[in-house]
Amino acid sequence: MKRLVKTGVFMMLVLMILASQKNVAEAKAKVIHKKMTIDLNMDFSSFRYIPTKLQKYSKVKVCVKNRKVLKAKAKGRKYIVMKGRKGGKTTMTVSLYKIHRKVRVYRYRIKVIGKGQDGYKSQAKEAFDIQNRYRAEKGAKALTWTDELYRFALYRLKHSGYDRHKNLPTDMENFFGDTLVVNNISLGENMACGQTSAKEVMLSWKHSPGHYRNIKNKGYRCGAIARYKDIWCAVFYDGSPENLTRKQENASEMIFTVKRQDKSTGQYIGGATIGYYEENDRWNTSKRITVGESGRQIVLEIGKNYVFYEKTTPDGYNKAEKVTITVTKDTPKDIVLIDN
Repeated sequence: MKRLVKTGVFMMLVLMILASQKNVAEAKAKVIHKKMTIDLNMDFSSFRYIPTKLQKYSKVKVCVKNRKVLKAKAKGRKYIVMKGRKGGKTTMTVSLYKIHRKVRVYRYRIKVIGKGQDGYKSQAKEAFDIQNRYRAEKGAKALTWTDELYRFALYRLKHSGYDRHKNLPTDMENFFGDTLVVNNISLGENMACGQTSAKEVMLSWKHSPGHYRNIKNKGYRCGAIARYKDIWCAVFYDGSPENLTRKQENASEMIFTVKRQDKSTGQYIGGATIGYYEENDRWNTSKRITVGESGRQIVLEIGKNYVFYEKTTPDGYNKAEKVTITVTKDTPKDIVLIDN
């Protein structure tokens, strides 16, 4: 009997030691806190998420507190599948193990934006506030939020995606129309992809010299930030917000569209670089534009003569002939360059 009691006491001591070792091991696990927003108004509610290189760990364990709001499951040691179910808040814990020891824990506070709720605009405005704090640190005045620039930034993201500024000139023409040319609007832009929170995207821009240069530029007066899916766009403007929606009246100027036409097919082509200058300019100071298939709008002064020539010809086409025009109120609004 005494022997059984001693054996039982010994086993209890062993279990207590093992339990204490487990608690110590878990206490040493590095805990990382993060925030995340999922918007069910967008095209994706289910997606793959990789918090870190999961292959380095022997086991990945995922736990969601409120499964009515969010479902999440680890797919081996490759990625985590997350699916928003309805609007609400929850927490998700991702525990990473090496052998049987928990070494790292990610704890997420997650907001799921339900159908019909205000989605990414609130995040965009949060990022805009952070951006103004960054500007204040460098002595730059706060930018004014402009709804017209927000609509343009959202237009950019939906039509061109993360294009690394490639389609910025074309999207500006399509969105602003004649106002862009008449008011001589020029915009700065930051883009990012993959960030899930306002703080995360602003930190990525702050740590990038080119993006940060736009953020702290003292010449900019207004702007906006937009998010669509996992893409972000910040737009900067150095003029008055009124210039974005109201044309400046100047009776001595007219808007023309420069086009490049293929003689053999009669079709308009894109990709040509066109130079033009005022004929009486002694130094022939030339301006340069790149035309698309729909052409490129410019502003010319009434009463002056202009010469247009092709600087760069698209592959497979012959060089276009020069065109000279005199600007009057009756001059055709299309200036067409055709190859020989």
